[in-house]
Amino acid sequence: MLDFSKWAAMWDAYNRMGEAVSGSPASICQGIGVTLMIVFGFVGLIAVAVIGGMGDDPEKSPFFCLTMTIAVIGGVLALASFVMPSHNDAHVSEPPALSTQIERTWGLDEMGDCENTSHGLTDSPSLPKSSLDDGDWKCVAYTDSQRTELTVHINGNRVGLYKADGKALKPVGKD
Repeated sequence: MLDFSKWAAMWDAYNRMGEAVSGSPASICQGIGVTLMIVFGFVGLIAVAVIGGMGDDPEKSPFFCLTMTIAVIGGVLALASFVMPSHNDAHVSEPPALSTQIERTWGLDEMGDCENTSHGLTDSPSLPKSSLDDGDWKCVAYTDSQRTELTVHINGNRVGLYKADGKALKPVGKD
């Protein structure tokens, strides 16, 4: 079995694309902005209920205007965090799908349909695209006009390919 942790790390980085890097000014700005929006938005709604319940117009209340202004400032802060340079690069291209990575690693021309044989141990009926879900998948692979039935076995960050007789398929360049 081969270690696919670098492939999994590529997908983790890709899936976090556009998020603020934890602890960065963008992350702090985003956290403060979202908190202000939620807290003062909620306080503003309570103000509408209380002031409106007393028969007054909430929009004329200085308290309501102050809470809504702070909530709007929070929204501006949250949105401003997206233009700060401490966000992950949004121009990263999508990593290869798991089937494509397997094809490259084992020198296959094409992977056909795969069916999960782990009997409910995974949520994925077909081979996952971007994650390493533990389990076994029966697949059809094609090489040099030859059709072969293989089992893809995933355990943690390790992936192995096995022929129908149970023998491990050797990756390209590793004899």
